[in-house]
Amino acid sequence: MNSLLFITLAAFALLALIVIVLIKTTRLRLWQGLILFLLPLILANLLWFSWVAPHQLQATQREQAVNQLAKMPGYRVLQTQEPALWLLLTQELTRRIREGEPADKATGELRGWLIEVINQRLMRGTDAAVVNYIGVSVEEMRALNQIDPGLCFRYLYPQVSGGINLLTTLPASLNHKEAEAMEQLLLNSPPPEQPLDKTQAQDDLQEIVGRLYLRWGDKLQQLNMPADTAVDRSSLCAMSIDLYSAILALPDKRAANLLRRMVAMTGQ
Repeated sequence: MNSLLFITLAAFALLALIVIVLIKTTRLRLWQGLILFLLPLILANLLWFSWVAPHQLQATQREQAVNQLAKMPGYRVLQTQEPALWLLLTQELTRRIREGEPADKATGELRGWLIEVINQRLMRGTDAAVVNYIGVSVEEMRALNQIDPGLCFRYLYPQVSGGINLLTTLPASLNHKEAEAMEQLLLNSPPPEQPLDKTQAQDDLQEIVGRLYLRWGDKLQQLNMPADTAVDRSSLCAMSIDLYSAILALPDKRAANLLRRMVAMTGQ
């Protein structure tokens, strides 16, 4: 920056010297010389404030956003564990900021890119890490449901009506808690996948569904058809919260086993 300023000042000093020489040695008048000197100055300022400065600011914002992402819980682990995904995330973040999107909104929009890797890690994660992560997810469901049941529905079924930006919707404390839970899941999910006890998972699910049926009745079937336009999205969110809360009430080993079974079923 200092070298650029020096070169700029030197260029204008040279231009001033040339103008003075032209005034003394030609028929160039003083006012014409002033115009000749000021015109490049005006053009340079227009160029600086309309193009150079905004692009430099945007480049700085992109760099700051990527550096901030590299320090965030969860994402900082992805740098080393999932380098290909990390590259895609930083490219997407850079693209969004280049298009004028605020850094916090752009960062929040990256969350949808993590669904696949999180599902993979839920299949591999320790019981405690899986239960902890889903527990925080239920907290997010409850918070979103209080704001607007429609937001909770979009959180649960982004494939139906598009996801939401948790970073700009939920309190910072809850976003930080979710990021910490995600990081613990990433750190505690070495390969291979955990073994599944399908029989135990089926038994636990039948017992939980039986209890939920007493409250929700036939409406509970809507959990299997979220894309149906006749579905009551507000009730669907509440039923989902009840379902996951009942699962989390099981001992960790059985809760994690059932959660993994549910993830495996959605991938089939």
